[in-house]
Amino acid sequence: MSREKITIIMLTYNAPKYVKIAVESIAAKTKGVTYELIVVDNHSRLPTRLLLRKLKKKGYIDFIQWNKKNLLFARGNNIGSRMASPESTHLLLINSDVEVRNDLWLKRLLDLCPGGGICAYGVVENAPVRADGYCILVDKALYEKHELDENYEWFWSITKLQAKALADGKKVIAVKEHDNMLYHFGGKSGKAYSHAKGMDESGKEICRWFGNNSIEIVEKMEEV
Repeated sequence: MSREKITIIMLTYNAPKYVKIAVESIAAKTKGVTYELIVVDNHSRLPTRLLLRKLKKKGYIDFIQWNKKNLLFARGNNIGSRMASPESTHLLLINSDVEVRNDLWLKRLLDLCPGGGICAYGVVENAPVRADGYCILVDKALYEKHELDENYEWFWSITKLQAKALADGKKVIAVKEHDNMLYHFGGKSGKAYSHAKGMDESGKEICRWFGNNSIEIVEKMEEV
């Protein structure tokens, strides 16, 4: 068992079918690491809220934060991060529309993760090349130093965090092929983000965040 402790933060917003898959697969297939699961619910409708209560009663969820409105990605994850156990060494931001497929999915990601840096399943290959945001492991101290910039309420916030990590001299490593470990269904919580603050930022400005720094890409997470 790894000495590190990981706080998994999952934002939920409706899509109960996929929330069930995500939470139950984490509970069934997370071996070799110590973790807690914090769910931050962004004001889902009743079926999802009832499901979350049931999953918590089963012991699959450690804590639930019930938001009174949809606070979207950046603020929701920042709230979850402040709920993390003091003993946690890493934060894992994970979408609620994933399915864990290998018992060592998180252990392997943790082993890959550089000291004080970031590692993730998923790569966005258009400029700037970056780790995707649906399953991303961040050193807790690094996250606490920067948090997600709430001026970018959706995915640009996790992009900016990567740029800040690289500027700090930390590594960002992303695994390109990983469906054998974790599968991302994608887009199951709808498009409530479409008018999120910061979505209209220019590509030129986002590339500027990275300067001459770049992430490292692992082509495939091999099974052992």
